[in-house]
Amino acid sequence: MSAPKWHDLPLVAFDTETTGIDLAEARIVTAAIVHMTPGQRPRAMRWLIDPGVEIPDEAAAIHGWTTDRIAQTIGRPGWAHRTMVDSTGKTVTSLIPAHAAVFEITAQLGAAMGREAGVVIQNAAYDLTLLEAENGRYDVPTLSSRPAGVTGVVDPMVIEKQFDPYRKACYKAAGCNPEESHHECGGCRGGKVKCGGCGSTDRKLESLCGHYGVRHGGAHDAADDAVAAARLLRKLLEAWPQVAAWKLATLHHHEVAWRREQMDGLRSFFDRVGKDHDGCCGAWPLHDDACAGAHRQAVAA
Repeated sequence: MSAPKWHDLPLVAFDTETTGIDLAEARIVTAAIVHMTPGQRPRAMRWLIDPGVEIPDEAAAIHGWTTDRIAQTIGRPGWAHRTMVDSTGKTVTSLIPAHAAVFEITAQLGAAMGREAGVVIQNAAYDLTLLEAENGRYDVPTLSSRPAGVTGVVDPMVIEKQFDPYRKACYKAAGCNPEESHHECGGCRGGKVKCGGCGSTDRKLESLCGHYGVRHGGAHDAADDAVAAARLLRKLLEAWPQVAAWKLATLHHHEVAWRREQMDGLRSFFDRVGKDHDGCCGAWPLHDDACAGAHRQAVAA
């Protein structure tokens, strides 16, 4: 009897909501790790962390956490709330130092990677690079320094882009201005996997869920986003069965090469049309020091 495939075993999904998109400055505000076991309900651990800096209005408008709301909810500067479901099914919230929250998040991801479980992260290079930066601030051992290293990461964004690279989200009708998120074209009308007209105008998680028919509990909630990413992965494995046939380490290796190729192509396109860009970092699953600030276009690509 053959051993079960990695995607038929328990997976771990991870997501964060932050103070911004600049990896040199951004801090984690909320984070979630969701354990996804086939046949069981998702089991989530959530952290609400005082980031120690003012939360910009632009970020608060996305995830709902203002500096004042954080202070009122946690009640102690530099601390965090951890919420989890105990063995009896009761939801328990604990007050812990912020550095302990970052330690727990990293330890759980490190443990999953150490036991060779798939770690599902939409736009992994952003969340993991941010987490490693937080580890540095709090003097927590990084994922990179652990015996298994950063491995077994499965990024739906990278996979979808690789297998349906030319699916258009905007048909550039008269009046469309993608840079200002203004569209009059009706958006996506399907690619290699026909969606029936989801109307999405980008490849962000919520839009990919719409295109592939994935239920999303609520955008910009870390736990809901993590669960949605794992559900999206299942749809991608159905659409592109060769991905499911590979071993987890092989898929991770492919993703490293795919993301490099994807961003090299984007950089060449921008250079060809004379559009300014920040380098189009293709490093994955962590941005390297040379391109840690070049993730804006990586997110959009």
